Amino acid sequence: MSARTIAGWTALVSGALLVLAMLFASTGSAIGAAVTGFPMGPGMMGPGMMGPGMMGPGMMGFGSSGPASAPIPGASEVRVEAFNFGFSPSEVHLPKNADVNLTFSVPAANGVVHDFTVPALGIHVVANPGETRTVGLRGLPAGRYDAYCSVPGHAEAGMRATVVVN
Repeated sequence: MSARTIAGWTALVSGALLVLAMLFASTGSAIGAAVTGFPMGPGMMGPGMMGPGMMGPGMMGFGSSGPASAPIPGASEVRVEAFNFGFSPSEVHLPKNADVNLTFSVPAANGVVHDFTVPALGIHVVANPGETRTVGLRGLPAGRYDAYCSVPGHAEAGMRATVVVN
């Protein structure tokens, strides 16, 4: 076997092991901790680190999920703006069982990627500094939901909000 073939196989196996380690680590599992050497949760390898804000729109399969989709023509709009380290408004009101566009913006002066994540509603919107992103939401159930920025350290620094659907 040639040195080039051995190097190719080594790279292939290493890449496969890295992908497996990232998958296990992103779930915060004990296997992930054993493979990588330290525990990692969704905030460490989740959408905030590898989503559109860091890799470009549509990369890595992250972006919006669940009931979130492309903007809905004619739907009302609710705006949320990120700042270091919080959201304005800190309590976001959305209509239940109706179509609404959620527009998320990060001012250019902010200088840092942020996202607006509401796990219970399947909402995850990422924006780079100076960007505005809009997602359409349909048929949200009534309730109070926790929202936060999933970029590591941001929620812990106070980047949290409440979403009220009524």
